[in-house]
Amino acid sequence: MNNKLLSLAAGSALILGLITTTDTVQATNRSARTTLTTAAGHKIGTVKFIVIGGHTEVRVSLNTGGLTDVEVDVFHGFHIHANDVATNGDGCIADPAAAAATWFVSADGHYNPTKATHSHHVGDMPMVYFNSDGSVETRFRLDQIDPGDLIGKVVILHAGLDNYANIPLGTGATQYTANSTEATDATAKTGNAGSRIACGVITF
Repeated sequence: MNNKLLSLAAGSALILGLITTTDTVQATNRSARTTLTTAAGHKIGTVKFIVIGGHTEVRVSLNTGGLTDVEVDVFHGFHIHANDVATNGDGCIADPAAAAATWFVSADGHYNPTKATHSHHVGDMPMVYFNSDGSVETRFRLDQIDPGDLIGKVVILHAGLDNYANIPLGTGATQYTANSTEATDATAKTGNAGSRIACGVITF
């Protein structure tokens, strides 16, 4: 009788352990985060990806702390990059002595598993606005993002704003002049958002 009770208890403990482990893995896969750091090595805040009610919420909390690494009172392009070309390095490798456009080239292009053009990349996120005190506090929902798929990817803050692929052509009073091939290519890749000025690798 005692042996049966012991076996039953052991079996129950094993099942409970499996359930707990499964729940822990599922809970872990339902959130991810990163800390953004400038090319000069200054940490400016966090980005979190959290599944709430079946939807992915992105929570952004940044502050320049009075440093001049990031321009304030302006919008900045804000994207998830793939970090998938080994020959470019891994993650957030910056060389502040190099030309600004080359900072964080290790992050590679946008996270774009569907091979779409810009404004349709899975890694395209809304721009963030830095207040005059250097702060950003914002939240938004991006259902096409699963936090579990983002591990090892990189969040990039750009120096310029994202044009969201809005490159109207024409010579009328309300239109821009025709864009160069270089400008059109830059828009197709990144929204022509400019240099990569802060970077963070996404982890659990």
